[in-house]
Amino acid sequence: MGAVQPPVAAQGRSFIPAQFWPWPRALGDTRDSPVRIEVGVPVEMAEDVFLLRLPLPFALNHINVYLIREDEGWVLVDCGVDTAESRAIWERIASRISPLNRIIVTHHHPDHIGLAGWLAERFDAPVSMTAGEYAVAGRYSDPDRDIIAERFPLWLEHGLSKERSTALLAHMPRYDEQVSHLSADRVGFIDPQQPVRIGQRLWQPIIGQGHAPDHLSLLDESGALLIGGDQVLPTITPNIAVWPGGDQNPLESYFRSLDRFLGMPADTLLLPSHRQPLYGVAARARQILAHHDDRLRALWEACADWTNACELLPALFGRPLRDAEMGFGLGEAIAHLNYLEGRGCLVSDLDGNGVRVFRRCAISTIDQGSPS
Repeated sequence: MGAVQPPVAAQGRSFIPAQFWPWPRALGDTRDSPVRIEVGVPVEMAEDVFLLRLPLPFALNHINVYLIREDEGWVLVDCGVDTAESRAIWERIASRISPLNRIIVTHHHPDHIGLAGWLAERFDAPVSMTAGEYAVAGRYSDPDRDIIAERFPLWLEHGLSKERSTALLAHMPRYDEQVSHLSADRVGFIDPQQPVRIGQRLWQPIIGQGHAPDHLSLLDESGALLIGGDQVLPTITPNIAVWPGGDQNPLESYFRSLDRFLGMPADTLLLPSHRQPLYGVAARARQILAHHDDRLRALWEACADWTNACELLPALFGRPLRDAEMGFGLGEAIAHLNYLEGRGCLVSDLDGNGVRVFRRCAISTIDQGSPS
């Protein structure tokens, strides 16, 4: 959703109920790790745990992946998108990370799984991920489907014109162009109920929803380290969007998933997929909740009369969206509107052109809280 500054939590009235965000709602502080990160240069974040930053050909121009040293060899968490530039980095450090004992993928998005197949063949390594993420990756890579074209009716329903929807098809990233082929016989599934032994540490899987259906984070048994993937990110928020055939209320699913992070100690080091590692996971999770509460309020206030999701994009983002941003942003707007409708804060209907429009309900339907 872009860079965020944590807003002040609403006092006394909130669009996020206490079951997802308990009172009192003091946000707390985070503290960046002072480590200096350079693209293509592994840096040790904790004993035997190294961060490697890889380039991305997007506005968000990097991903952090993690190499964990074992007695004999390494385990890799996430892989980067499949580009010649990233492959060259892996080739340059190949001798330093051999043997590669296993590849773990947090979720199906191209910047995380993109090079998994190529690396698995290059290092003769197995790949581990959750069953739900593998299933989605399989659908997205199915040559008999056009996942992007399947979104066309959704865009039309929510107010994007046929002309703009047609133009958007050309701007949305194509999965098969960013993700290398991953052989099924290379893949094993992670049991979310069982700890994962990597090197000298035992890691507890934490499964989250909203950003992806079965997103994997890993918390080491001491609570000192969290490999967070995209579930909790510093300074930005993960894209929470509605897609055809997926979760139709992903924002509520995301709020439920943050519960595991709200109780983490202040000295847990978050190793995120993007931006700078930080201390204060629970505080960051609360800041993200406050951000979404603020955006939900902005949408609710903008729905004084019947309005569609496309018309509401300025209220949600505060700036114009271009190219692929429109596809991701519209999906995120729909997610916020579906959440508000599910909470009884909005109602929706189809107008005479078959476009879904939303209008707010009385303020009394919004959950009341106990201000801190």
